Amino acid sequence: MRKPIIGITTFCKRENKLNKVYNKVSYNYIISVINAGGVPVLIPLLEDKAEVKTYIEMIDGLILTGGEDICPHRYGEYPINQVTKFDSKRDEWEIELFREAYQRQMPILGICRGMQLMNIAQGGSLYQDIIEEYQDGVCHLSCSTDVCELYHSISIKKNSKLFSILKREEIEVNSYHHQAVKKLGRELIVTAKSEEGIIEGVESESRGFVVGVQWHPEDLTLRYPSFLELFKTLIKIAKG
Repeated sequence: MRKPIIGITTFCKRENKLNKVYNKVSYNYIISVINAGGVPVLIPLLEDKAEVKTYIEMIDGLILTGGEDICPHRYGEYPINQVTKFDSKRDEWEIELFREAYQRQMPILGICRGMQLMNIAQGGSLYQDIIEEYQDGVCHLSCSTDVCELYHSISIKKNSKLFSILKREEIEVNSYHHQAVKKLGRELIVTAKSEEGIIEGVESESRGFVVGVQWHPEDLTLRYPSFLELFKTLIKIAKG
């Protein structure tokens, strides 16, 4: 029996003295999909939106990965000083990927930036910087801490898909983000929050598996195997 094929979004980065452009993504996404029983396929960042259907038709499930900020123009705002780096081409490409997958009722897992992108694609908005716009002193940006270290706790709603997967009402997660969901998008419900009230999980109320998490479970799956259940569930539903 064929293993489910899981598409993983990538980002572009210029590197080395030759200034070459590379499509990249953390290896932890790849190994998490493999260990969960799926076949990872990296989706390059392309400008031709006609290719969106080509990739969506090729895969059984989609992972929207983390990365840089999403351009605030996407939700009707101008960037504040704390927003220093974004890629509007990536925003547009991944929103189209999400919409096509969502329309086909494909299982989708959004991670960190990926959850934020799901929210914006559904008409929501973001806090551009949680320290500046949400609550002074709140910090979920643990860049100096190893990615596999737990950083803060979240509370999970019992009647959610996230609870059915992780089977915990409270859990510690890793975290490195300075933006967060503000206005909730259409057909989405909140499934998890931090101690300060920051939204840490969302899911679709009308689709089988459209789940977003604000932390990075792919960086935790080897050290804390319970987080692999997110990927296992995605793959199980993708298998049909």
